[in-house]
Amino acid sequence: MQVGQSAIYPMNEQKRRSSYIDVVLVVASVLILSFSVWTWVNALPIPKETVFLATTIAVVISLVLVVNVAVLVVLRLQRRVTHLESLFTTVDASARESEGDRVLVVTLSNVERRIINRLEESGGQMAQDELRRAAGLSKSTLSVALSSLERKSLVSRQVSGKTKIVVLDRNVPH
Repeated sequence: MQVGQSAIYPMNEQKRRSSYIDVVLVVASVLILSFSVWTWVNALPIPKETVFLATTIAVVISLVLVVNVAVLVVLRLQRRVTHLESLFTTVDASARESEGDRVLVVTLSNVERRIINRLEESGGQMAQDELRRAAGLSKSTLSVALSSLERKSLVSRQVSGKTKIVVLDRNVPH
Protein backbone atom coordinates (compact mmCIF):
# COMPACT_ATOMS: atom_id res chain seq x y z
CA MET A 1 0.00 0.00 0.00
CA GLN A 2 1.38 3.36 -0.98
CA VAL A 3 0.73 6.25 1.35
CA GLY A 4 0.56 9.51 -0.50
CA GLN A 5 1.38 12.96 0.75
CA SER A 6 -2.31 13.83 1.06
CA ALA A 7 -2.98 10.79 3.27
CA ILE A 8 -0.28 11.79 5.73
CA TYR A 9 -1.13 15.50 5.86
CA PRO A 10 -4.82 15.94 5.09
CA MET A 11 -5.33 19.70 4.92
CA ASN A 12 -8.88 20.60 4.00
CA GLU A 13 -10.30 24.11 4.22
CA GLN A 14 -11.51 23.78 7.82
CA LYS A 15 -8.09 22.69 9.07
CA ARG A 16 -6.45 25.50 7.13
CA ARG A 17 -8.78 28.01 8.81
CA SER A 18 -8.05 26.57 12.25
CA SER A 19 -4.33 26.95 11.53
CA TYR A 20 -4.89 30.60 10.65
CA ILE A 21 -6.87 31.05 13.87
CA ASP A 22 -3.96 29.56 15.82
CA VAL A 23 -1.54 31.96 14.18
CA VAL A 24 -3.83 34.92 14.85
CA LEU A 25 -4.17 33.88 18.51
CA VAL A 26 -0.41 33.59 18.92
CA VAL A 27 0.22 36.97 17.29
CA ALA A 28 -2.56 38.62 19.32
CA SER A 29 -1.21 37.13 22.54
CA VAL A 30 2.30 38.33 21.85
CA LEU A 31 1.09 41.81 20.87
CA ILE A 32 -1.13 42.15 23.93
CA LEU A 33 1.65 40.94 26.22
CA SER A 34 4.12 43.37 24.60
CA PHE A 35 1.64 46.26 24.85
CA SER A 36 0.91 45.41 28.50
CA VAL A 37 4.57 45.40 29.42
CA TRP A 38 5.18 48.60 27.44
CA THR A 39 2.24 50.30 29.21
CA TRP A 40 3.50 49.15 32.57
CA VAL A 41 7.02 50.44 31.92
CA ASN A 42 5.79 53.80 30.57
CA ALA A 43 3.33 54.24 33.42
CA LEU A 44 6.03 54.12 36.09
CA PRO A 45 6.29 57.97 36.41
CA ILE A 46 2.48 58.24 36.85
CA PRO A 47 1.11 57.56 40.35
CA LYS A 48 1.02 53.81 40.73
CA GLU A 49 -2.48 53.70 42.22
CA THR A 50 -3.91 55.06 38.97
CA VAL A 51 -2.25 52.68 36.56
CA PHE A 52 -1.30 49.63 38.61
CA LEU A 53 -4.67 47.88 38.49
CA ALA A 54 -5.20 48.40 34.75
CA THR A 55 -1.74 47.25 33.74
CA THR A 56 -1.85 44.27 36.10
CA ILE A 57 -5.14 43.16 34.59
CA ALA A 58 -3.72 43.56 31.07
CA VAL A 59 -0.65 41.50 31.94
CA VAL A 60 -2.77 38.77 33.54
CA ILE A 61 -5.10 38.65 30.53
CA SER A 62 -2.17 38.44 28.14
CA LEU A 63 -0.54 35.66 30.19
CA VAL A 64 -3.83 33.75 30.16
CA LEU A 65 -3.92 34.16 26.37
CA VAL A 66 -0.38 32.85 26.06
CA VAL A 67 -1.23 29.83 28.23
CA ASN A 68 -4.37 29.19 26.15
CA VAL A 69 -2.36 29.30 22.95
CA ALA A 70 0.20 26.90 24.42
CA VAL A 71 -2.59 24.49 25.40
CA LEU A 72 -4.08 24.80 21.91
CA VAL A 73 -0.76 23.99 20.29
CA VAL A 74 -0.22 20.96 22.55
CA LEU A 75 -3.71 19.65 21.84
CA ARG A 76 -3.21 20.08 18.09
CA LEU A 77 0.11 18.26 18.24
CA GLN A 78 -1.45 15.41 20.21
CA ARG A 79 -4.22 15.10 17.62
CA ARG A 80 -1.69 15.10 14.79
CA VAL A 81 0.46 12.45 16.52
CA THR A 82 -2.62 10.29 17.13
CA HIS A 83 -3.60 10.66 13.48
CA LEU A 84 -0.11 9.71 12.29
CA GLU A 85 0.00 6.73 14.66
CA SER A 86 -3.31 5.49 13.28
CA LEU A 87 -1.93 5.85 9.74
CA PHE A 88 1.16 3.84 10.64
CA THR A 89 -0.97 1.21 12.35
CA THR A 90 -3.07 0.92 9.20
CA VAL A 91 0.04 0.71 7.03
CA ASP A 92 1.58 -1.90 9.36
CA ALA A 93 -1.58 -4.03 9.27
CA SER A 94 -1.70 -3.96 5.48
CA ALA A 95 2.03 -4.70 5.33
CA ARG A 96 1.53 -7.82 7.47
CA GLU A 97 -1.10 -9.02 5.01
CA SER A 98 1.32 -8.79 2.10
CA GLU A 99 4.58 -9.88 3.74
CA GLY A 100 6.18 -10.72 0.36
CA ASP A 101 5.77 -7.15 -0.93
CA ARG A 102 7.11 -5.62 2.26
CA VAL A 103 9.94 -3.11 1.95
CA LEU A 104 11.99 -2.29 5.02
CA VAL A 105 13.35 1.24 5.15
CA VAL A 106 15.94 1.66 7.89
CA THR A 107 18.49 4.37 8.53
CA LEU A 108 21.73 3.06 9.96
CA SER A 109 24.55 4.96 11.62
CA ASN A 110 28.13 4.23 10.59
CA VAL A 111 28.62 2.07 13.68
CA GLU A 112 25.42 0.12 13.00
CA ARG A 113 26.44 -0.39 9.35
CA ARG A 114 29.86 -1.65 10.50
CA ILE A 115 28.19 -4.17 12.84
CA ILE A 116 25.83 -5.38 10.10
CA ASN A 117 28.78 -5.77 7.70
CA ARG A 118 30.77 -7.85 10.22
CA LEU A 119 27.74 -10.06 10.89
CA GLU A 120 27.17 -10.58 7.16
CA GLU A 121 30.86 -11.46 6.67
CA SER A 122 30.69 -14.08 9.42
CA GLY A 123 27.58 -15.80 8.12
CA GLY A 124 24.96 -13.97 10.16
CA GLN A 125 26.03 -14.62 13.76
CA MET A 126 28.94 -13.89 16.09
CA ALA A 127 29.71 -13.81 19.77
CA GLN A 128 29.22 -10.27 21.07
CA ASP A 129 32.82 -9.98 22.32
CA GLU A 130 34.19 -11.30 19.01
CA LEU A 131 31.98 -8.81 17.16
CA ARG A 132 33.30 -6.00 19.37
CA ARG A 133 36.91 -6.84 18.46
CA ALA A 134 36.13 -7.35 14.75
CA ALA A 135 34.29 -4.02 14.53
CA GLY A 136 36.88 -2.20 16.66
CA LEU A 137 34.30 -0.81 19.11
CA SER A 138 34.20 -0.30 22.85
CA LYS A 139 31.82 -2.41 24.92
CA SER A 140 29.48 0.49 25.61
CA THR A 141 29.38 1.67 21.98
CA LEU A 142 28.64 -1.86 20.79
CA SER A 143 25.93 -2.34 23.41
CA VAL A 144 24.18 0.91 22.50
CA ALA A 145 24.38 0.14 18.78
CA LEU A 146 23.08 -3.43 19.27
CA SER A 147 20.15 -2.12 21.33
CA SER A 148 19.32 0.26 18.49
CA LEU A 149 19.56 -2.56 15.93
CA GLU A 150 17.33 -4.74 18.11
CA ARG A 151 14.71 -1.96 18.23
CA LYS A 152 14.88 -1.87 14.43
CA SER A 153 14.35 -5.68 14.40
CA LEU A 154 17.56 -6.25 12.47
CA VAL A 155 19.49 -8.29 15.05
CA SER A 156 18.79 -10.27 18.18
CA ARG A 157 21.00 -11.37 21.06
CA GLN A 158 20.82 -14.91 22.41
CA VAL A 159 22.43 -15.96 25.67
CA SER A 160 24.80 -18.90 25.33
CA GLY A 161 26.41 -19.62 28.69
CA LYS A 162 28.28 -16.51 29.80
CA THR A 163 28.42 -14.99 26.33
CA LYS A 164 25.82 -13.48 24.06
CA ILE A 165 25.49 -14.49 20.44
CA VAL A 166 24.43 -11.69 18.09
CA VAL A 167 22.27 -12.98 15.25
CA LEU A 168 21.46 -11.07 12.08
CA ASP A 169 17.66 -11.42 11.72
CA ARG A 170 17.24 -9.58 8.40
CA ASN A 171 19.49 -8.97 5.44
CA VAL A 172 20.04 -5.26 4.95
CA PRO A 173 20.79 -4.12 1.38
CA HIS A 174 23.78 -1.83 0.93
